Amino acid sequence: MFRTLATSGLVGLSTLLLGSSAIAAPIAPNSPMSQLNTVSELRDISPGDWAFTALQTLIQRYDCIAGYPDGTFRGNRPLSRYEFAAGLNACLQQIERLLAETTTNLARREDLDTLRRLAEEFESELAALSTRVDTLEAQTAFLEDHQFSTTTKLRGEAIFALTDVLTGTGTTTTFPSILPAFTPPQTTDLESPDQGTVFANRVRLDFLTSFTGTDRLNLRLTSGNFPHPNRGDGGFQYGPDPLRGYVGGLQFSPEGQQTFNDIASLAADNSIGITELSYEFSLGDRARVAIMATGGEHRAYLPTTFSSWDDGNGGTGSLSVFGQRSDIYNFTGAGLGLTYQFSDAISFSAGYLAPYANNASAPQPLPDDPFAGGLFAGRYSALAQLTIQPSDNFSFGLTYNHSYHPAQSGFSNLPILFSDRGTTQANLPVIPTQEVSVNSYGVAALWEVSPKFAVNGWLAYSNVNTSGGTAFIFPGGPTDYTGSSADILTYGLSLAFPDLGGEGNLGGIVVGASPYTTRSQVPQPFQTGGNWFFGTDLGEDFTDLIADNAIPWHIEGFYRYKVTDNIFLTPGVIWLTAPNQSARNPDVLVGTLRLTFRF
Repeated sequence: MFRTLATSGLVGLSTLLLGSSAIAAPIAPNSPMSQLNTVSELRDISPGDWAFTALQTLIQRYDCIAGYPDGTFRGNRPLSRYEFAAGLNACLQQIERLLAETTTNLARREDLDTLRRLAEEFESELAALSTRVDTLEAQTAFLEDHQFSTTTKLRGEAIFALTDVLTGTGTTTTFPSILPAFTPPQTTDLESPDQGTVFANRVRLDFLTSFTGTDRLNLRLTSGNFPHPNRGDGGFQYGPDPLRGYVGGLQFSPEGQQTFNDIASLAADNSIGITELSYEFSLGDRARVAIMATGGEHRAYLPTTFSSWDDGNGGTGSLSVFGQRSDIYNFTGAGLGLTYQFSDAISFSAGYLAPYANNASAPQPLPDDPFAGGLFAGRYSALAQLTIQPSDNFSFGLTYNHSYHPAQSGFSNLPILFSDRGTTQANLPVIPTQEVSVNSYGVAALWEVSPKFAVNGWLAYSNVNTSGGTAFIFPGGPTDYTGSSADILTYGLSLAFPDLGGEGNLGGIVVGASPYTTRSQVPQPFQTGGNWFFGTDLGEDFTDLIADNAIPWHIEGFYRYKVTDNIFLTPGVIWLTAPNQSARNPDVLVGTLRLTFRF
């Protein structure tokens, strides 16, 4: 029918409707393409096109046609009857205006006859369109009267979770002593406390503000009642550290941290605090900049972290933080991030974060103040990534992350490298230590095999270098020691099953290893017992001192069920083998039932 109309007296009317931006994407009144003076302004229309004359007539006689802002008409785009009716209505109104304003350019009878036939054929659609417009105007007026802000949107998420350590807790693990001269007998028993079922919650409120339409100011408020492990105010404890347990620094494995454990530095008593403040904006057509005042993450400015369900440690993806993305990205602080898009397939990103950017005093080793240094002299992370997307369903990236950590003297219990992810040995691989410099190299990829199945994986290697110093370790007094180094690995593979069992559902399987140490050099002179705990010979590698050293596997399965568009129920389990990379520690099985509300 449309082609027949296009060859009649008002041949271009249907063509108008097929491409009019007034239907598909309304153009602002001040847009340079909101009105056309000649058909030559449309760069995808040439004189040889079958509808060229019709378009030219509509522009010259009736002025009721417009193009898209990029100078195209898109005349081959399909449209519904309602869209056709909307365009017809626009032309009828334009002709009525012309009739009221002048008599020199009256519509021809054959054009009016065509319009009459069209109006009769689309009578029901035009009536429905009028009703829709009236309803839309009423709804718009109501929203304007009751809106929270003209520039700010409120987005929230509330998580309720029942979680428990089903196995591997309330146990005693016997390790051979690494300091037989100091701690007879030749074995040491390390206990994991008995854990009970926990009812956890976390709430996030994001205030998203845009001033130009392409920028975004994000203010996040967070509260929760269940922290990550080793915080001292809660969190599951299992898998005692087979090294530091001998020297009064008993630590439990921070592996298996769940996303709702992420409450930043807030107390686990439902206190409310600002956990993110950032501003993103475009710089030209190809660059995107993120300024992060607090709680910034590398993942925030990167085009992708190659994950099927990375939701910023939210409540709709994996249970664990490990399952969200590669640990090479997991660093928070204040700083700057930039992504430059060379083409649709290639982009480059770089960013800098400092967690103690607001503390200008010089960092001092414990027990003083290592949480200092300001923006550049304290702890920081500088990351660069090349992202390549050769097709719509496949992308991969090459990542480099350099981080620096001030002195953590002696046998500090403070995990410093992977922010409470990975084994204790990976977080503090060398003891004693002063300054720590880490170079991390990673590769990650995401392959969306089909709309119902996707695969993503990652591998990251970190080389740790520490400076020497002086340790005040009894019984021999101060001892000078050399620098040292260590190697750390982490990797994972995830299988995603979108819409499994229904639209909006998600099944997920994660298999990998949290960051763990493969080599950790003992500083000199302690390799041969020089003035350390009555001359104990520790050898060259700390990992050799870990009884039954093994890869700490992380195996996770979850199923997110979409109850409504805003409510999700996610049961799942996390299985940890060889916690703290010792097979003497019993396997841990964590069960969770998570209920997420999003608004």
